[in-house]
Amino acid sequence: MPSFQLSSTMHEADAEVLAVHCSDHRFQAGFYEFLNLKLNLDENYDLLVLPGGPQCLTLVEYLPKFSWAGWKWFRYLVEAHDLKRLILIQHQDCGWYKELPGHLHTSPEPRQRQEQDLRRARTALVRERPELSVELYYAGYDASQHITIEGVAG
Repeated sequence: MPSFQLSSTMHEADAEVLAVHCSDHRFQAGFYEFLNLKLNLDENYDLLVLPGGPQCLTLVEYLPKFSWAGWKWFRYLVEAHDLKRLILIQHQDCGWYKELPGHLHTSPEPRQRQEQDLRRARTALVRERPELSVELYYAGYDASQHITIEGVAG
């Protein structure tokens, strides 16, 4: 087996942030740029990446085992690393959302469904951990494939 010597080094400082986003390969560079350069996290955050991202925190009715796992990972990371801030990111054209039944949301419009889930996740997270700061974001792209990330209110 080959061995690879990397230029990266271990972070010594404790992380205070957990970022949760989708695993869609099309957005990874944009998520990385946003977290490290726009939010100035300097690669010092815990990261939970899975299909649908933070939607796993809202699947109680539809996929309870997925919800259980999402909450288990969230609780572990927050408690083990004494995290203070959560960053939840959804994105345009998410394949995971295309597979979900429409009856789980009040809107047929994909972005509204994702923003509804972000707000549901924040409500549940703050109820369980009121000391946490929870930020919601939505990533989209334009005709030239440039990514924009916007804050989600409410």
